[in-house]
Amino acid sequence: MSPTQQPAPTLYLTELDVVRLERLAARGGVPHMPEMLDQLLERAAIVEPQEIPHDIVTMNSRFLCKLEGDDKQGETPREWTLVYPDAADYDAGRVSVLSPAGSAILGARAGAAVQFRQPDGRTQEIVVTAITYQPEANGQYTV
Repeated sequence: MSPTQQPAPTLYLTELDVVRLERLAARGGVPHMPEMLDQLLERAAIVEPQEIPHDIVTMNSRFLCKLEGDDKQGETPREWTLVYPDAADYDAGRVSVLSPAGSAILGARAGAAVQFRQPDGRTQEIVVTAITYQPEANGQYTV
């Protein structure tokens, strides 16, 4: 790491999310999934579902976010739900955890700005403005 680079912030993951992501990686079919998962786990604090802070994006969380450039267009925040690939539907606001945006958002705290690389190589920033629903905050630990 160069002297000007800041270490990536610690992110929170539940034990159940880690197990499910490891299963997805083991199935194969997604290029670079094992590497992506390793990078996530290097920064992750893995906790019991009851211990996850309520302002963290976990699997199946709904949250409001703004993409870089949304302010210029006067758009209201987008409402997305972070889902596993089989439930993904971008037009319906269900973003796959295996997408570049989804893997960047997993474990992010409300108020955080996270960056990800688009498939075309551009870097994009997303600001998570609020968590509107988190399963763990509602006592749903096995969703």
